Amino acid sequence: MAARTAARRMPRIPRPLLITLGVIGLIVVLVYACQAMKPKGPVVPYRTAAVERGSLTKAVSASGALQALITVDVGSQISGQISDVKVDYNDQVRKGQVMAVIDPQTFQSRVAQEQADVNAAEAGARQAEAQAANAKADFQRKKELVAKGVYSPSVLDLAQSTWLNADAAVAAAKARVGQTHALLAANAVDLKRTVIVAPIDGVVVDRKINPGQTVAASFTAPVLFTLAQDLSKLQVKISVDEADVGQVREGQAVRFSVDAFPDEQFAGVVTQVRKQPTTEQNVVAYTVIAVADNPGQKLLPGMTANADIVIDVHPNVLKVPAAALRWKPPAPPTRPGGPGAGGPPGFQGPQKAPEGPTRVNGMRLGSVYVLRAGKPVKVPVRVGASDGTSTEIAGAVKAGDPVILGGGPKNPFGSGAQIRIGAGG
Repeated sequence: MAARTAARRMPRIPRPLLITLGVIGLIVVLVYACQAMKPKGPVVPYRTAAVERGSLTKAVSASGALQALITVDVGSQISGQISDVKVDYNDQVRKGQVMAVIDPQTFQSRVAQEQADVNAAEAGARQAEAQAANAKADFQRKKELVAKGVYSPSVLDLAQSTWLNADAAVAAAKARVGQTHALLAANAVDLKRTVIVAPIDGVVVDRKINPGQTVAASFTAPVLFTLAQDLSKLQVKISVDEADVGQVREGQAVRFSVDAFPDEQFAGVVTQVRKQPTTEQNVVAYTVIAVADNPGQKLLPGMTANADIVIDVHPNVLKVPAAALRWKPPAPPTRPGGPGAGGPPGFQGPQKAPEGPTRVNGMRLGSVYVLRAGKPVKVPVRVGASDGTSTEIAGAVKAGDPVILGGGPKNPFGSGAQIRIGAGG
């Protein structure tokens, strides 16, 4: 009786709730079953590259422009109208060759006028000389007559004064002759300047005038032509950043390319490192001049050059891609309370080694990871020069060793993913 009473007091679970719980349980079982039937995560390979032995070149990269070794602006020192232009773009000219003519009529008239003035001045000088000679002779005659008592001494004084004045007139007339000759010479020079001639042997790379155009030479000489001398050689005007210019020296080799011939490399040599800085958008740069041969004169002034100034060459060294020195395996988190969090109890993550000497024999200390038996193995190395793509190393590595550049498994503690570790080339 008591048992039946206790049974009647136990709460009854509603049937709909039982059905709901059963469905939930079935869903959980199905989810776990699906997870178990899923294929395992893909193998994540490491990206590797072989250690190579070869030459490594350290260079400073910069851009510049090609220029002729010698460029001369041909101008006009006089004003006038261009009556004839005898050369055009790309013409070869010789020193003294006529390139253009300014209308000479005005200057010819000035020369003729000055020649007439010269003639008049010379005639005036001859007349003054004749008058001086006559005054001298008169003085001599009166001197004798005064000595004989024919004239008083005052007459002799007057004759002497006349003679001295005549001599002064001769000097003035001769000065006038010199003045007119100077003016004639100046106008003759201006007349000669109406013919524009080439000052050097070269090539016409620019022409700024046409027949009928008026040239106005006031305070500065207007440029009529630009000549480039000897295009068999060109200079490369390179703009080098202030961070790199300290490594650049005269005599260093320069390699450059131009957009017109992207598949060709041209060579030159540094001839000058200019100390005058240029600042553009708060960036300080210095101009470096290099001279290069121009085979077949295919390179033209004004072309943009993408240049590499060779700072140093390291032959027969071990080298790896620069990315190999940056790659590190994922660092698992440390145990709770440590520098990181989230790792299993008692787990201690990798500790950073204390800083030591950074350079040995001019090479800094570093490390790479070599793939051995499918696992990354840290190998300490000494790191030398770099060309931006490859870096010189030395240490417990040899040519052919596969250094890791990237890839590999992700940190399982951080993502919770189940990933199998695999090796790949």
